[in-house]
Amino acid sequence: MTFNRYLFPIAVCALALAGCGKPADAPAPAAATASKASAAAAPSAPVSAEIPRGFSSYASESIGDNKQCVAGASLDDDGMNQRPVAYVAQTSGKPIWAKTLDLPAETYQSRATHCLRQGDTVYVLLQSDTQPQQTLSQTSLKVIKLSLADGAVQGSGDIAVPGAQGAYSAWVEEGAQHMSWQDGGLRIVGQYFALDAPDQRSAFQVALKPELMR
Repeated sequence: MTFNRYLFPIAVCALALAGCGKPADAPAPAAATASKASAAAAPSAPVSAEIPRGFSSYASESIGDNKQCVAGASLDDDGMNQRPVAYVAQTSGKPIWAKTLDLPAETYQSRATHCLRQGDTVYVLLQSDTQPQQTLSQTSLKVIKLSLADGAVQGSGDIAVPGAQGAYSAWVEEGAQHMSWQDGGLRIVGQYFALDAPDQRSAFQVALKPELMR
């Protein structure tokens, strides 16, 4: 089986701190939930520009106005599992704000792997694992909608992979072309496999409206 950078980083690689981007397979028991946006915003809090300890970058994209969006992951307090992080910085590298995002429900670790700006909004893709044990875990996908100004969460939507049956793992490869803005909405291109046939990979494409509904 061919591994990729975004599917199930092995927990023990956290011992190297900076090397937590290395993945492995990620099967699991439950299928990803249907795509559905949550419009409730998180309570307001002071804007932080501090990048968490143990942060590793998965993507850095120029978003205009002399700014860049950076997506990645930090380590939890035990230094073992990933927490998704996104931040917006000046082109000099100085952070304007940094946001550690909540783990999606029923996952134990997650990483932010793609980001893009549309107007006053930053969209961030999360790829999350359900269990530490590779043979039982699956990777699911979720998009978070953030305010460009301060990183406040404005909404979120789970990605249901079209054509997938039963339990499966899905992932999106590196590169801005795999999460782009087309025809007034998000276009996400990735791959998935069924847990009972991990060597059979299939491509998928999903279009989401700005509110993160299909």
